Amino acid sequence: MARNRPASLEAALSSALPQESTAGTDTIVQHPATPMSAQVPKARNYEQVVAYVPTACKKRLRMMCIEHDRDLNSFIREGIDLMLAKYGQPSLKEFEAKL
Repeated sequence: MARNRPASLEAALSSALPQESTAGTDTIVQHPATPMSAQVPKARNYEQVVAYVPTACKKRLRMMCIEHDRDLNSFIREGIDLMLAKYGQPSLKEFEAKL
């Protein structure tokens, strides 16, 4: 049994939304020419670090984020701080203070 699908996104949205008089209320939205990542101010020197972990570990980390209401970056930074302390290096806060 085939479903009746709208031919376009506009058709799907127009049937889902109530019809209102929009005469003269159209607005133009200007999108930036550069990606958002390029608009981040470089006031602080931060770099992205990529780590490859087993899929099961990634799933466990995501569950921990939900369980503890924290973001993944905070867990990773905590782990980096522990590793830096283990090897007698300055903490992340000390590196940030030098920026």
